[in-house]
Amino acid sequence: MNKDLEMTVDQPIAGHFYWTIVRLGPSGDVSRVVEYARGPMPTRGAATATGLAALLRHQETIGDISPPTHSTHANPFAETVRCVLH
Repeated sequence: MNKDLEMTVDQPIAGHFYWTIVRLGPSGDVSRVVEYARGPMPTRGAATATGLAALLRHQETIGDISPPTHSTHANPFAETVRCVLH
């Protein structure tokens, strides 16, 4: 079964960065939240690093150790890392 995870970093309030990992459905739509930041991070870099660590933990749990790939969205306040898990 092919499983897609996507991590997004968002800044809803200036200086408050949150990461979210979602599992994508068959059509690429979000089907459910897998994990998320419990509180704000002070920088986009800190939120990205913390979110990537969580994403890698999910990869190791499933047994896939391939590195995540980065993708760019039009939203300047969101950063997405997409990883395909097998």
